[in-house]
Amino acid sequence: MLFQSILIIHIVAGFLALLFGAMAIASRKGQKNHLKSGNWYVLMMYAVGTSAILMTQLKSNPFLFTVGIFTLYMTYTGQRSIFYYRLREAYRIGWKDIVPTGIGLLVSAGMVVQPIYQMLKTNTFSVSVMAVFGAILMGFAIRDVRMILKNPSFQPNNKTWLVKHIGLMGGAYIATLTAFLVTNVNFTPGWIIWLAPTLVGSILISRASRAWHKKLKINS
Repeated sequence: MLFQSILIIHIVAGFLALLFGAMAIASRKGQKNHLKSGNWYVLMMYAVGTSAILMTQLKSNPFLFTVGIFTLYMTYTGQRSIFYYRLREAYRIGWKDIVPTGIGLLVSAGMVVQPIYQMLKTNTFSVSVMAVFGAILMGFAIRDVRMILKNPSFQPNNKTWLVKHIGLMGGAYIATLTAFLVTNVNFTPGWIIWLAPTLVGSILISRASRAWHKKLKINS
């Protein structure tokens, strides 16, 4: 009964996250429609990630757990990027920045190591979706750790945070879209459905990031 209730919340939140995310992507950045749909998108994404993790505690599902962790980390850091972008004065890094990054690094390491250990143990090879998502998450977490160590405080008017916000929120959207496709589309081999949205989405995010770098005149 509890699992079914959480599942319903997860499905509804996932559908609304995809809807509000699409609205935020389609609307003009910084305008009222974008801000409003973006806020709802973030709220629904937190519900998606949290419900996913809760369900895996009731019924083991490594793939769902992977998507849940990935979604929460990308959504949270994407939201924080906008906070940094809107700074009016220097901001000293605190626990709200350090703790999530540390958790992301530890969990991503487990997501990469566990599948590799299983393959070595069984002497088999397979494409591990968990390892792929874990490697992506680890890349973001390592980048964030380096950033924190290099810059103990963030300065206002840093436009690069806006570009990072686009990439992180886009990554969270890809994770939710992936879960939706896996649940509703039958295709063999199954790992293609898991990884195709990441491949296509990463290309689109990269193009959007380059465009915003040029628009904001960021030299990096």
